[in-house]
Amino acid sequence: MKTLVLDAFSGISGDMFLGALFDLGLSRSALEKELAKLNVGGYQLQIKRTSHSSIYGTDFDVILADQQVKDNGITEHGHHHGRSFATIKQLIERSNLNDSVKQRTLKLFQEIALSEAHVHQKEISEIHFHEVGAIDSIVDLAGAAIALDLMKIDQVIVNNLADGTGTIKIAHGIVPVPVPAVMQLRVGTKISVHLRPEVKTELITPTGMALVKCFATGFDTNPDGILEKTGYGFGKREIGSLNALRASIYNSLLSNQAVEQKQDQVMLIETNLDDITGEQLADAVAGLLERGAKDAWSEPIVMKKGRPAYKLCLLVEPRQQQILIKYLFAKTPAIGVRQKLLQREIMQRKIKLIATSYGELHIKELTYADISKITFEHQELVRLATLNHCSLTELKTKILAEIRQNPQMKGI
Repeated sequence: MKTLVLDAFSGISGDMFLGALFDLGLSRSALEKELAKLNVGGYQLQIKRTSHSSIYGTDFDVILADQQVKDNGITEHGHHHGRSFATIKQLIERSNLNDSVKQRTLKLFQEIALSEAHVHQKEISEIHFHEVGAIDSIVDLAGAAIALDLMKIDQVIVNNLADGTGTIKIAHGIVPVPVPAVMQLRVGTKISVHLRPEVKTELITPTGMALVKCFATGFDTNPDGILEKTGYGFGKREIGSLNALRASIYNSLLSNQAVEQKQDQVMLIETNLDDITGEQLADAVAGLLERGAKDAWSEPIVMKKGRPAYKLCLLVEPRQQQILIKYLFAKTPAIGVRQKLLQREIMQRKIKLIATSYGELHIKELTYADISKITFEHQELVRLATLNHCSLTELKTKILAEIRQNPQMKGI
């Protein structure tokens, strides 16, 4: 499972989001090919690798045919002329984009239109995206949905979401920061925003907040998997510090790479903890897995004097022993650990991405002597079951049947 983590310490906008994804390796040609399915012209993508505060990242822009530079949507919110939400909805529905991208793009536009309608006390049918900004919005929002699909992102986590303070001038006059549309987008959610008093301007645009509201599956949390790559998408304002959105991809499959050997050695490390909360214990297990533990778990125990406690256990490669023990001492109440070197018998493992009639997913091919079996990544099954409107059991049975009918099913 691939998780996109957005570290939004200086806010988020559509430009910053796509810039960060390009910095992570999003293909320009692939994105342009998909955007062409919308049949919207009059623009070019400008993607420039550059540095801010001695940190390299990507600056993304949409250059319109009749403009040298575009209006980035930073100060122009809620214009009354241009393409209506209904017109844009029809444009998206009639496009040749795949259904999941259409649904995501429509959801983004709908959330922005609803927020603007509430703020200005209008019907959603009266909301228009400014004629210049409409093309920007289409590219930014459809592009964001397309990008997640192209990069096969399974979930998005947003950490450290921040906005500025003070006031800002928009088309309707001077308004407070966060701007009204951004505040309205937060209504009914648990999205938390940290305000930076030293920044006297907006950091979160309505487009950026819509991306957070529609895409984020978690906030201020540690992702599963191994960090694969990190990139930066730059904002356009000078705020006196680094104005960038940091994006990172974590891949849970990387922690389950192909295994050729049938035996290996691991170190079992254990410690008893009688003064730790359930939340702290869960964080410790997650932290150990992030730092390379092969497995980590807790067991309820009863210590001397009848005191309830937990035994925290982890399996590690011997070379990682000292790193993880140091982490235990630093992040938990542990004052000592027990260690034991173990010999394991393990199944050989290969991971392959296959194309089924229900969508793409990874399978693990496991073998040991004359025994063989196949397992799936659970979150991928959940995603495909949702897309295909069936139960996990039903989907798994159907996919296994396809594999049996075509044992040499080609990996992608």
